[in-house]
Amino acid sequence: LEDEPDLAQLVQELLTDEGYEVVWVETTDRLLEEAEYRASCVALIDATSATSFDLWWLGPRLAARGVAPLAFTAHHSARAEFEANPSGYVGVVSKPFDARQFIDLVDSLCLDDLQPAGSS
Repeated sequence: LEDEPDLAQLVQELLTDEGYEVVWVETTDRLLEEAEYRASCVALIDATSATSFDLWWLGPRLAARGVAPLAFTAHHSARAEFEANPSGYVGVVSKPFDARQFIDLVDSLCLDDLQPAGSS
């Protein structure tokens, strides 16, 4: 969920290059629909793309669907608020962000649960 098209495109390119399927949504309703119908491992939510109520309401609902919510923010105060009251969010990505660290974080959330067939 990102309201800035250039950033959404950058994130999509970074994740697509790593083999992820990316769906960009512009509303919280659409985000919940996608989480309901896709096997998503992570949802990236821009802290300014949703109302404050929606942000705190979304975290637990996504987590209950098995989707790890990550907050994107350029505001130091918002980062501190997420860290003090995660409300289901598993992390905060500050803008601007380091691409490699971002990919590593997504990998840690998405790949740890995947096991090759026949492995234990």
